[in-house]
Amino acid sequence: MVDVCDTVADVGCDHGYLSMALIENGIAKRAIAMDVNKGPLQVAKENVLAANLADRFDFRLSDGVAALSANEAQVICICGMGGALIKRIMDAGLAVLKEASSIIIEPQSEYYPLRKFLMDSGFVIDDETLTTEENKIYPIIKLHYEIDSSKRVSYEDYELEYGPWVIKNNPELLTTLLNKNSLEYQEIISNLKSRLETSKGSEAIEKRIGELTYQLELIDKVKNTIK
Repeated sequence: MVDVCDTVADVGCDHGYLSMALIENGIAKRAIAMDVNKGPLQVAKENVLAANLADRFDFRLSDGVAALSANEAQVICICGMGGALIKRIMDAGLAVLKEASSIIIEPQSEYYPLRKFLMDSGFVIDDETLTTEENKIYPIIKLHYEIDSSKRVSYEDYELEYGPWVIKNNPELLTTLLNKNSLEYQEIISNLKSRLETSKGSEAIEKRIGELTYQLELIDKVKNTIK
């Protein structure tokens, strides 16, 4: 999903493998590798040196995009962290992120609130797919800030939960994810209902049952859309 560019910024670069791959494959000419922790940044430096790519890299200790200026990088990647953290990073760095040609995010949780934040903040999703690792399925989302409000898109709840482009493209992993979530939610609901029957009842349990029942409704909407 990363377009050919002069500079890519890798936020939360960890060991630097993403930036290295982008440079080695001719997608980016240079990279700004950023991490909030010194340890991973040092490991990234060592890996880059070993690959003889040091002249193509700039390393920065940074909380999110705090150490990145607007227009320094055409593409900004924020991958491999929770959706709430990505939301916080983007919210704090809106001025910089709005100037990027594209942003690639790979959240590992909190998908609905993250996509809703993107929608409410004027970002438009350009593409999205699913990937899997260690039996867990994650979305990878490509987006940009749309200055023209008439070109922004409003998404429904089922699209915010599972991704409008994921639903449109209907990758094989989507069916796997829907079935996995459906079984999990039904099992939890069954267990919660059993707890209600053996106690005086709990507002918290009933609320959770309602939330999960709504999640099952969203799954049905996705399934009906991709038929």
